[in-house]
Amino acid sequence: MLEVGPTGLMDPEVYRSPAFYEAELEWVFSGSWMFVAHERWLPEPGDFVAETIGSEPVVVVRGTGGELRAFANVCPHRASLLVDGTGNCGRRIVCPYHGWTFELDGRLTGIPRRNLFATPLDPSQLGLTELRLDTWEGLVFVNVSGDAPELLDYLEDIPQLLAGHDIAGMGLGASLDDPIAANWKLVMDNAICDYHLSIVHEGSIAALVDLDGLSESAGDTTAVAAVPWRESELPAEARPGLEGKAAQGSLGCYVFPNLHVIGFPTGGATVMWWTPTSPTTTRARVLSLSHDPDADVRAGTELLSRVQREDFDVCERMQRGVQSAFYRPGPRHDAELRVTVFQRRLLQMVGSVLDPDAGSPKGSELAGVAR
Repeated sequence: MLEVGPTGLMDPEVYRSPAFYEAELEWVFSGSWMFVAHERWLPEPGDFVAETIGSEPVVVVRGTGGELRAFANVCPHRASLLVDGTGNCGRRIVCPYHGWTFELDGRLTGIPRRNLFATPLDPSQLGLTELRLDTWEGLVFVNVSGDAPELLDYLEDIPQLLAGHDIAGMGLGASLDDPIAANWKLVMDNAICDYHLSIVHEGSIAALVDLDGLSESAGDTTAVAAVPWRESELPAEARPGLEGKAAQGSLGCYVFPNLHVIGFPTGGATVMWWTPTSPTTTRARVLSLSHDPDADVRAGTELLSRVQREDFDVCERMQRGVQSAFYRPGPRHDAELRVTVFQRRLLQMVGSVLDPDAGSPKGSELAGVAR
């Protein structure tokens, strides 16, 4: 079975192996709850968001009764993708290839030239495949495999920790969407590494917070960093509903495998998520949320952009460095607890299908990885 090594960190082969990457797409992403959209992106019936979860194309659509549903974004006739990106499909989803028509609840109701099929068709057996969907605080999650725990159980302590922020009541603010030339796991290692903050972000994040007061906690699918702000940076009055660590600083709430929700003592929040686009590239997205729709978000955007650039640089440096035959993971720092949680669960999920002892045809490629 694949395991973390003596340092508590993964072997570099995990970042290089094509077999490991393919297993991640097939098993890790499909078997987890994945953030795909904010409810406010889908206000009207027919509004949709198409996303790829691992290697699976999915679509979330608002139904005629206001409900949200998720489907495999694949026509059951000849596998054409049904929709792309975001938009509104009207009252029905129509396949762009042969014109098969589906209601917003997934039922097949239109088949052009149906009388010419070689065998009789049963439309009730040819609808869209519905996927498991749930929401928390306006954030929409999809579980492709259908066998993840209930969403609130999966989120562990995070709903309670961020309850006072009322994320569902926040308005949408600035957003970023950028590519990174690095494996998604390196990007995640960095995103939830609290050891690098004083070095890489010395003039940005570190200038606002008191890193000596940083504390971390971890569960099975989540990990939280509480970072107190400098007193000079705190709002004059705490937002109603915030108390304790939530009123004193940032709560960086990581959700396996690729989501980070940060609650701020100002009452705002940031949602960050990272999606693999190839073994060596990642899509980085950020969404800012605020209770004050008239707030000037430019300063926040500038800070986010600066932090992104700082992180992108070190991630791309690591991408080049992890290819070295001389690299082995160094000792783990106490401020890398969240990284360890991410890596341990990742190896557990991938190892269960790539264990050489289980007879997996891919297993031999990864024998000894991360031991």
